[in-house]
Amino acid sequence: MVKRKKKGEVSSFQALTATISASAGIGNVAGSAAAVSIGGPGVIFWMVIAGFFSMALKFAEVVLGIKFRKINKDGTVAGGPMYYILGGLKAPWIKPFAPYLAKIYALCCVFAMIGGWNLFQINAMTAQITEVTGGKNSFFAGQSWLLGFIVAIITYFTIIGGIKAIGKFTSKVTPVMCTLYVFSAFVICLINIGHIPHTIVIIIKEAFKPQALSGGVFACMLWGFRRAMFANEAGLGTAPIAFSAVKTSKPVAQAFIAMLQPFVDTVIVGSATAFIIVVSGVYQQSSGLAGIELTSKAFGSVCPFFPILLTIMASCFVLSTMLCGSYYGIKSWNFLFGDSKLTTRTFQVIYCIFIIVGSAMNFKSIINLSDAFTLFLAVPNLFAVFILSNVIMKELKRYCQKYNIGIIFNKRGEKKDDEKRMFGDCGS
Repeated sequence: MVKRKKKGEVSSFQALTATISASAGIGNVAGSAAAVSIGGPGVIFWMVIAGFFSMALKFAEVVLGIKFRKINKDGTVAGGPMYYILGGLKAPWIKPFAPYLAKIYALCCVFAMIGGWNLFQINAMTAQITEVTGGKNSFFAGQSWLLGFIVAIITYFTIIGGIKAIGKFTSKVTPVMCTLYVFSAFVICLINIGHIPHTIVIIIKEAFKPQALSGGVFACMLWGFRRAMFANEAGLGTAPIAFSAVKTSKPVAQAFIAMLQPFVDTVIVGSATAFIIVVSGVYQQSSGLAGIELTSKAFGSVCPFFPILLTIMASCFVLSTMLCGSYYGIKSWNFLFGDSKLTTRTFQVIYCIFIIVGSAMNFKSIINLSDAFTLFLAVPNLFAVFILSNVIMKELKRYCQKYNIGIIFNKRGEKKDDEKRMFGDCGS
């Protein structure tokens, strides 16, 4: 029997590492620090809660992304919210507006990748390199654009290879960097083991502090969920763009794997960053918004060498994140302007130019800009996921019936009434 070749460009593991690298990097290293510096220790609690909720949202997005993806004649794949908006919203009341909604999402994604994603990443990286090489006396203090230029060149010559080149890079770098980062956080916690019980009490107390009427709890929740969304991409619709390129014919199976992304990004890496900032006590040294420099202080409280280690990890995180971000942007750009070599190269050049721009910008301006673009990106995607929730449930039911999984979804006749009550007559 001839084995049918699966459609797609990358393996499941490569897609998973690409999406993890796109969000587990500076979004957690600098973003989680920013959340704690503004919202306080209680933010950690809400980040973890948001991370678990994000797993379900990620499942829904990836199911739709793979189901409605477009396979081109040359074997390349295009997918993401713009395609499941266009192909899935078929109800008479929304169908005429679907093309416009898809284009709005694609346009928002282009702006988010160019004007927010890469600016945030490169700015945090240049800030950290400048800090560990002498601060105000550093060679890069007055010419941080030079670092941006170097990263832009490396990024350009990697992204021209497409998702396959990005997947190969992230599959090697991401597991090592995430493991090394979490291990470093564990060492910091081990050295501060006497402070851990008190830290846990502070986190819980601050998450539900009695000043709720004056906005305390709301502020914690806002910053916790805000940073969690930026950290793990859930709700943004960007991850389905990468997962659509996976060699698979089972959207639900791949969606289950995709649920690991927000868990690793937010529950493990993001909360680890925030926790070491609190347990080491450096969050008390912050006055206002602070990013990766706060994480660097937490690392430096253990060993003078640790900030250098953080710089190496952050640099790898930044590069892998921007590589994956460029792929998201390219697919959205091609959806708007066509899938030609000229249009693709145009976006890649613009993307790399903004890397240089971001290296010289102010962190506070960038984080507000990034969050604004992130919000606009989420609106059309979440609307589509909500409208297409019945499609997601049909795919889940079909998959579970086929493989006899679960109590409600299996093929035993005595469960049919339960299925009808829950899902109605939605077909097989």
